[in-house]
Amino acid sequence: MNRFDRVTSILLLLQTRSVVTAAFLSEHFSVSERTIYRDIRTLENAGVPIGSQVGVGYFLEKGYHLPPVSFTLDEAASLLIGEKLLVSSLDPASLQDYKHLLNKVRAVLDVAGKDYLNSLDADIEVLYEGQAFAMDGESDKSGIGSEILSSDLWLGECRSALVRRQVVEVDYCGPTSEQATSRQIEPIGLFYYSLHWHLIAWCRLREGYRDFRLDRILKFQPQSQQFLRHSRATLKQYLGKKQSQNELLEVELLFRSQAARFVGEQRYTFGFVSEEHTTEGVKMTFMTAVPHYMARWLLQFSGGVRVLKGDGLHSEMKRLTQELSVHWNNAL
Repeated sequence: MNRFDRVTSILLLLQTRSVVTAAFLSEHFSVSERTIYRDIRTLENAGVPIGSQVGVGYFLEKGYHLPPVSFTLDEAASLLIGEKLLVSSLDPASLQDYKHLLNKVRAVLDVAGKDYLNSLDADIEVLYEGQAFAMDGESDKSGIGSEILSSDLWLGECRSALVRRQVVEVDYCGPTSEQATSRQIEPIGLFYYSLHWHLIAWCRLREGYRDFRLDRILKFQPQSQQFLRHSRATLKQYLGKKQSQNELLEVELLFRSQAARFVGEQRYTFGFVSEEHTTEGVKMTFMTAVPHYMARWLLQFSGGVRVLKGDGLHSEMKRLTQELSVHWNNAL
């Protein structure tokens, strides 16, 4: 961050808090406290009435307000993505407040900004907790989501390429390959599921739609060439077709109480629906399109889980168990 942006941001922080310390500002902007002192002096020289108290911090004098704040397109787009991610985690009243906030942001954008946000809105989808989605051939086939923060890259670049309908050259490393392949793709949407963002695009190399997990893209280079919006399916059309091609299997599992403690957020990867506490443990219901991946996930619980319903899953568990038994007997 350059000095001008930092000084402006300090002024914004002063307006959003009753008091801030030099130590807080130093840590927030990753600069020394001496630098913060100079930035505060710059604001004072510009006529901003900043008060200070030893041992307390800096504050704006009463009655001082900044003029109305404008939003950049990137800021507005980030708020839009935030709304989609928060649908399943906010209560209805808080979600409605957030939507009102986003509408106020839309209202102050110019016509080009409004069109940009409306176009992006149609190109982004989020899979909410409890839903199931069959993983595509180009995505992570492990079926097990990470419980740490996502390391997805290129989200900002994807937003821009989607709105402009740009052809993009990517280097992509699939889950079963150690070597990246170079491809030219035509992006149609961003889709969030299994704790990662995925770019859905027409792949010119494979001549079909593919699912690219963002953290597996090593290079993302938009090209000057564009493609016609109506020459490819919309994101909603793609997702609707994928869902109709995959039948969901209803599964009921009984976890022993100790084992249930370690299920965590991974259950949402496999279409978790509900749970019920019983005298024997915790009974969980799933609607899954990937029983073969679910079986591999359940192996880690050993004897701590039983399949109550779901013949396909039960058969796969038996097959994998026998395969493991043969492997380790031979290994000894």
